[in-house]
Amino acid sequence: MVRIVDAPWPVVFDGGMLRLPVRLDGKTTARLRLETRAVFDGATAPPSDGPGASVRNVASVQEQLLSRAPQLVTTNPAVTRAWRTAVSDLASLPLGMPSGPAAPGAGLPVYQFLFARHVLTTGWQAAMALPDMAADALSVSAAWRGSTIDDWRDEEPGKLIHQARDGPTSAVGINPFTAYFGDYAAPCDFLILLGQHLAWTGDVATTRALAPAAEEVLRWLDRYADVDGDGFIDYVMRSEHGVLQQGWKDSPDAIVDEHGEVMDPPIATCELQGYWYIGLRQATFAFMFAGERILALRLLARAKALRERFNERFWIKDQRFYSLALGPDDRLLRSITSNPGHLLATGIVPVDRASDVIDRLLADDLFSGWGVRTLSTLHPSYNPFSYHLGSVWPVENATFILGCVRYGRWDAAHRIAEGLFAASDLFVDNRLPESLGGLPRNDHHPHPGIYPSSNEPQAWSASAIILAVQALLGMRPIAPANLLLVDPHLPEWLPYLELNGLHVGQATADLVFTRRDDATTDAHVRNVDGTLRVRRQRPPQTKPRGPIATPVNLAERIFS
Repeated sequence: MVRIVDAPWPVVFDGGMLRLPVRLDGKTTARLRLETRAVFDGATAPPSDGPGASVRNVASVQEQLLSRAPQLVTTNPAVTRAWRTAVSDLASLPLGMPSGPAAPGAGLPVYQFLFARHVLTTGWQAAMALPDMAADALSVSAAWRGSTIDDWRDEEPGKLIHQARDGPTSAVGINPFTAYFGDYAAPCDFLILLGQHLAWTGDVATTRALAPAAEEVLRWLDRYADVDGDGFIDYVMRSEHGVLQQGWKDSPDAIVDEHGEVMDPPIATCELQGYWYIGLRQATFAFMFAGERILALRLLARAKALRERFNERFWIKDQRFYSLALGPDDRLLRSITSNPGHLLATGIVPVDRASDVIDRLLADDLFSGWGVRTLSTLHPSYNPFSYHLGSVWPVENATFILGCVRYGRWDAAHRIAEGLFAASDLFVDNRLPESLGGLPRNDHHPHPGIYPSSNEPQAWSASAIILAVQALLGMRPIAPANLLLVDPHLPEWLPYLELNGLHVGQATADLVFTRRDDATTDAHVRNVDGTLRVRRQRPPQTKPRGPIATPVNLAERIFS
């Protein structure tokens, strides 16, 4: 039964379609909100108070997010449209949860509920445009951290939630997803966003408030994340109906050896070690400003030790590439995948290996022309329309752009970014779906195809656009020092870019970037409201390892 209540216009529901007239004069807008409730025996059910509940302040949250987002002006229409759509989509996805109203759902139509790693990844990728979303992503994730050992939910003290949904199969206990903790990426992502939020906002009060949650996460990493005690994160599934693969790629068949055999946990994927490394470094930054300097220095030392043992164990010399993972028998899985690309953004890759990794990512069997595939076309399990065995994910390709920039490989960054924005131009409003197909970009394949069940919009596909722009500008904030570092290298297809109303700490700035005929890029600060120094400086990985000349150089070496 369908009953219409409180409608401002005449509404008709007929043949499964809702029809209502909306009259608009020129240059006016109308906002429509549709709230549905079930009716049982004539009684209307109350609004749900579960993780995906509709909350009346969502519209005001959206307005707040949009009001603080910087405006982008470019000479490339595809980039401009992609940015506007991404910001608008992210502002439309908040779940409205009490512990973090601006924290977004993962995507539509099927993932409008809490996924911690989606929320946290979206938070750090989109922090340049939507800092309020980052703060709420941290708060809601902290509110859903584990407190006990519960095998049914794969829960452990300090471990962060994987997903929380109130669907019927979860509600009646067929699966544990009302509150399920089977994810090893989210705890590290929490530490990463904690540091990045502080770097963008200078919000020491929030950092201090979240420090106890971060310490619990760190204790979980120490006590539970390393199952066999070899110094690496290796995930396991204990729940009878949980998620088998609990790294970045979480589909059941995502982790395969070079022969195509699916590997069962325990598994130590390479990207989880990178996340752990950068999580320790970002936590160092956060705890330093929270007043926990001794703890911060201990975390920095642990990160250094992890970097050394990781590079000794995971590097495959004859491939000049990193192993996908350590398998359950502790052997290196030699499958060529996108996972090692994540390591570049974390900084765990030594400078003398970075170009080997980047070149391998851009080889024809991995790079489709639209982006880096999740699995090489030469692998026996390759399928261009699989979820994680040959598709192209915008979210990780934006991370690859950032990683290439970190090591000064602007040629590679420009190539991946061009593919990303060119792909966006194939979709309505330049809205990137959750996952693209892995078809090669050529005359025979004018479209990459898409994974058949892709969400659109998808939160972290939208945040990928924002991170790509940030990376092309070489932008690194240090808000507690009222400082913004930039190192812009605009490609030929994007010769002019304005970013107006950028927030760094309590200041806002208007920035203009222009590519010159000699392929260099000028950066001009047009307006600053508040205290902010904008300084041009290359990333530390692109500079000689000579004496550290300034406090800024020291801060970058320690915290980036």
